[in-house]
Parts: sequence; structure tokens; C-alpha cells
Amino acid sequence: MPLGRTTIAAACAALALASTLTTQPASARWVFHDDAVGEEIVAPPGGTQAQTCAHRLRATAGYGHFIDVANGEDPAAFEVPPDALRGISYEVWKAPRGLDGFSGAQVDDGGQVYFLNPDGSRRLATLVASLTTRPRAVRSTPVPSGGNPHVSDNFVFATAPIRTPLRGVAPGDRLGLIPVGGGGGIFVGVTAMNCRRPLVAARLDLRPGSRADEVRPGRPNALVPVRIFGSARLGVRRIRTVHLGEAAPAVVPPARRPSLRPRDVNRDGRLDRLYYFRQGDTDIGCIDAAATLTGQTTDRKRFQGRSRIATVGCDG
Repeated sequence: MPLGRTTIAAACAALALASTLTTQPASARWVFHDDAVGEEIVAPPGGTQAQTCAHRLRATAGYGHFIDVANGEDPAAFEVPPDALRGISYEVWKAPRGLDGFSGAQVDDGGQVYFLNPDGSRRLATLVASLTTRPRAVRSTPVPSGGNPHVSDNFVFATAPIRTPLRGVAPGDRLGLIPVGGGGGIFVGVTAMNCRRPLVAARLDLRPGSRADEVRPGRPNALVPVRIFGSARLGVRRIRTVHLGEAAPAVVPPARRPSLRPRDVNRDGRLDRLYYFRQGDTDIGCIDAAATLTGQTTDRKRFQGRSRIATVGCDG
């Protein structure tokens, strides 16, 4: 899953929605700590939902409720309770150096997050931000957390923005966001990135040769091809990392590998490059009308491009 979900003392085993959050390809869009409190990371330009700027975190706090669409329940008929509109308090923690996330994290009685070394000693996480959101507001249209409004799922009914500066965070640091005093022991894990590097607009072609640019969220193993066109500011041979939504490039069958070699497809004198992404690793959901491709280059640039898409196969 692109957004880290971490259990303290196996608390997440009791989550009522655990099974529903793993059945949809786009379930990383929202992470729920229990049956009501959830968050969505707001990706910085040139980054993914698994990343945040080193100097600030932006996210959305949401109130969710399970709607059994398969048995006729209508999210539009759900009455949002008053408690759903209150603000939520959060903490953001930085993992000790050398750890790749918050797997195995524990919290003592004083609220300190720590990790146990093999000898029983503690490695302490560092608190880098704490905040309380403003009251959550009811959304005009409930949003399915898995991205498919025709499937039984947790729907998000009320939201509030999370915007907080981060103290003592450097690019590459692993961070964990968690509600104060609860949350079932689940952190939303993100990695800090340098948002001060130049951002280059990338031109891309999703599903080259197809006018419809169709994406099937219900087929997680399908490969989605995307061509990135080179430009004066973006040389495709300098691309170091690239993601379609949350997905890194997939391993392709041998027959498709020759298509990965850079070549000048549009005859503008600059090389272009084709990538394949596994649909189930992206964050593309049935409610999306566009897909975002992001990445970084070896010459310290961030790049980003968007393509309109048509999602199909989303009727249940």
C-alpha cells in the first residue's frame, strides 16, 4: 500500500473495516484508523501521496461511515451525526534514523512513540508537529474511500484541511501522522521530500494510440502504458524516479521490453520514453477524470504531468 498503515500492539486486528480497505485497487486514497476517523495525504507538486514537503505537511482529515451499497444503502440518505463535525487533534512523528517507517512502533503512558532494540533498549521517535483541525464540514457529495461509488465501502462525509509546518525534518525522513489519544495504533506513513527544487511540466500520452485513454480500476494486474515526451527542460535519459499516481514502473514481459528504449516518437529532435505501470499500484479510482504522473531527475528537478482518463468497469 502506498500510504503506510502501522499497528501498535496489534491493535488494528480489531478494525471493523480492515477487509474493505484491502479489496479495492485504489484503497490507499484514504487510510482509516477506525470506523470513522481517516486521512488523505495531499501530494505536493512532483510528489505522490506517500510523500510530503520537508518543511510542511498538507492532508485532509475526514469522517467516514460504512455504506452497504450492495444491499441498497444510499450514501446520499445517510444523516451525518454532530460528532462528525468536530475538529481532530493530530501528532506527526519522525522515525529514528535507519528505520524505514513506523512498523513496530509503540507508545508509552506519556505519549512518547518509541521502537525497541533487540537488547530491549528504546529508540525514540521525534515529535515534529502537533495540531488540531478546524471543525469538519459536510461534503456536498460523499466520497468512497476506495474510489468506486458502486461498491460497499467506507464513504467520507465530512472533511477539514490539515496544514502544519514541520520542525527538524530533512528530505528522506520517514514520518507518521496519527490522531491524538486514539486511532487504533495506525500511522499514516509519508516520506519527506525537497519541494524547493524546480518543477518542470511534463507532456505525456497515456495509453499511446488510444483516443479514449481508458483505465480499468477493477483490473489490478493490468499494465497502463504512459509515454513521456522529452523537452528542452526534461531529458528522458535523466529521469531517476517516476510514478503514475502511487505506482512505480512495473516489470514488463520480455516481448514489451524493446518499447522501453528511448526514441523520438513525435519527431521533434528530442527523445521520448515509454513506461508501464501496474494499475493496482496506482491511486486511480472510479471517480477520477485525470491521472497524475510525477518524478525526479538526476539533475535535481521535479516534474509533473496530467492526462485526462476515462474509467470503465466501475458499475459494481
